[in-house]
Amino acid sequence: MTGRWTDPAWRDATLAWAVERLEGLGHRVTGGITQPHRRPWSTVFRIPADAGPFWCKASAPGPGYEGPLLDAFGDWGIRGAMLPVATDPGRALILFADGGPTMRATRPDGTGDRDLDAWARILRGYAALQRSTEARADDLLALGVPDGRPERLAALLEGLGGDAALWDRADEEDGAAAAEARRRLPGLLPVVARMAGDLAASGIPATIQHDDLHGGNVFVGREGDRIFDWGDASVAHPFGTLTSTMNSIEYHAGLDQHGSELIRLRDIYLEAWSDIAAPDVLAAAAERARLLGAISRAASWRRALVGLSPDEMDGHGGAPAAWLVELVDRLDRLGRVEPPPARA
Repeated sequence: MTGRWTDPAWRDATLAWAVERLEGLGHRVTGGITQPHRRPWSTVFRIPADAGPFWCKASAPGPGYEGPLLDAFGDWGIRGAMLPVATDPGRALILFADGGPTMRATRPDGTGDRDLDAWARILRGYAALQRSTEARADDLLALGVPDGRPERLAALLEGLGGDAALWDRADEEDGAAAAEARRRLPGLLPVVARMAGDLAASGIPATIQHDDLHGGNVFVGREGDRIFDWGDASVAHPFGTLTSTMNSIEYHAGLDQHGSELIRLRDIYLEAWSDIAAPDVLAAAAERARLLGAISRAASWRRALVGLSPDEMDGHGGAPAAWLVELVDRLDRLGRVEPPPARA
């Protein structure tokens, strides 16, 4: 797949589509087109135009449902997502206007993730987006968005654990831990099934779950916060988003994952579901979903690498196995670590 991103014929056809769409919208290309972003699972072209730059994103097959998902968001009037000006679902192409700075780039040194007040605002908006798609779970699945609902997690984990190619690509430094995780996962399936069952019984409806919400995937500016890069999204328990989001904030802001600042952000996010359950019930569901979110992350990585040979994965081939190792470690720590406080 990465060879496609540099293939002249593919590039010419892709850019011809993007330019044609821009011209159809009344825009004129004004400068040289560049390709500043290239990953095994996607690439992005920057297209200067008279109304400012536009961006053309092309995806590999795994995350190819992003275009239809965003088109549906537009049709449904969903607020808070960066919507495209054109899509070609058959070729997994999406054309965007410029979204402005990301949250991470709002500070000159790239430390915008440390702005916890901004995170509070973003998480409130994202929670509102999730609640607005609760009644659309079946529609989302029909679009090809992966099914990561709690009742599916044990089967999903069983499939991941039985994927020999996934384990064969484990990073060398993770070799021993990966072998141990692979050995132990079958015995942990009943534990995961019980936890997932508790999560399903929490009363929180499944909805869209971005699964990669961090400061580099949110545009901020005069038009409000707009979340982009939905190629990891699934239909899932909404609180699973905390796996990536809190890990990222913890890392970039240098915070303790069980400290008062992150608990406060978690609780601000959970307020959107206060009509369904009490704060302590929401907090317990959030911690359970965050732990089980490692399964979703492993599945997202496996999808992203679909169709790629190991030498095309650019060092990311071990990511699914690494998340399964993380899952086993989290389950081991359940009985040895004090749970975080229910409220800040």
